[in-house]
Amino acid sequence: MKKLVALALAAALGISTLLTGCGSSNNSTSQKSSSTKTSESQTAKQVTLRFSWWGDDTRHQATLNAIKLFEQKYPNIKIQAEYAGWDGYLDKQTTQMAGGTAADIMQINWNWLPLFSKDGNGFYDLNKLSSELGLDNYSKDILATGTVNGKLNGIPAAMTGRVLYVNKTMYDKYGATIPKTWDDLINDAQKFPSGSYPIVTGSYDSWLISMTYAEQVTGKPFLTTDGKLNFTQDDIKTALSFYKTLLDKKVTTPIQAIATEGGNGLAPIAQLPSFLNGKFAGLFEWTSAISKEATPIKQNNMEIVTAGLPMNSDAKTSAAILKPSMLFAINKDCKYPKEAATFLNFILNDPQGVEAMGTSRGIPVSKSALETLKKDGKVSGLELEGLQILESNPGLPLSPYLEDPKLQQVYDQTIDKISYNQQTVDQAAKEMYTNLQNVLSQITK
Repeated sequence: MKKLVALALAAALGISTLLTGCGSSNNSTSQKSSSTKTSESQTAKQVTLRFSWWGDDTRHQATLNAIKLFEQKYPNIKIQAEYAGWDGYLDKQTTQMAGGTAADIMQINWNWLPLFSKDGNGFYDLNKLSSELGLDNYSKDILATGTVNGKLNGIPAAMTGRVLYVNKTMYDKYGATIPKTWDDLINDAQKFPSGSYPIVTGSYDSWLISMTYAEQVTGKPFLTTDGKLNFTQDDIKTALSFYKTLLDKKVTTPIQAIATEGGNGLAPIAQLPSFLNGKFAGLFEWTSAISKEATPIKQNNMEIVTAGLPMNSDAKTSAAILKPSMLFAINKDCKYPKEAATFLNFILNDPQGVEAMGTSRGIPVSKSALETLKKDGKVSGLELEGLQILESNPGLPLSPYLEDPKLQQVYDQTIDKISYNQQTVDQAAKEMYTNLQNVLSQITK
């Protein structure tokens, strides 16, 4: 890891001036720490930077601990922590970005890049801070996921992807095999009793698993990286026909089965009673989220294992879905980008910061961070297994538009209509094709 660039020193009468970054906040929490002694001959200028993120209590506490350690190491830089849960976070971020009040340092989602930085100018170009950020800790492919129009808008904190995980205890109970192909999965369903299913998929999960199958069959990405629909109506029909097969063969749960348990296709899988008791015995899940599902299963004396990414023998591509779990960006109007970069380098690459952050945002992609966590024995298990499978079976270029909220509405509505028998596959494919074209024309303007 490259040595951090030293912060600029103020020499005017040895008096430090309090300086603040871009924007202001009325509901932020300032993280205080004890100051260390600075040089008697020089006093570093005082800088305050705002840092915003979303997450659960585990992530919040890990991040707050890292901030405390950073402020001890760099007493001239204060970090104002602004954190919340996920609900309503995008709306808040959109308001702040539009009003010029976004934080200096931001945790952002990958699909926000086309929302806030279509031309690459929505965030600070981090290529200008290569030394301060220790960009040599990242592969070109990793950095490319945060690059828009040649400008590095965000550094991935971790990568995540979709793989199949199954409840081995229940599979063994019914004599089912851990599926390696889609045909295996369909055959497994015959061994499960009525009311039990090899996998559970909500509306969005159902589309992603169907899209993955269709990409494997056609060898084409569903969307291009610049937001154009690359599937024909027939390709969409291939995806939806596969979903209908999964329903008809009792491979996956109909959406109404999840809704009956209070999920409506939206509740976390880990909260569904039928998942907790093993009746729903598998899931197509993000690697970064699997621990939340596996923990209650383990507590119920059952075991979740990594099945991988099913592919039939005639698959033209793995169609692996792999993307940044989230990125860190710097406000394009930040007054102190070098100091902001120093903070990011600390939490992403510095052993102290890395140990404090742990895997609260997934398994880090920074080489130095991985080395640190491997030494601590913190990198292992289902998430790592899933990532290794995806990385060893690269898929097609993934479009950041895939997860646009308006597109997700189209996916969900289409899947729901098929699951509730409100449309045939042909009708759904035709309507979905039209709706996708309309939405894409709006969001790519």
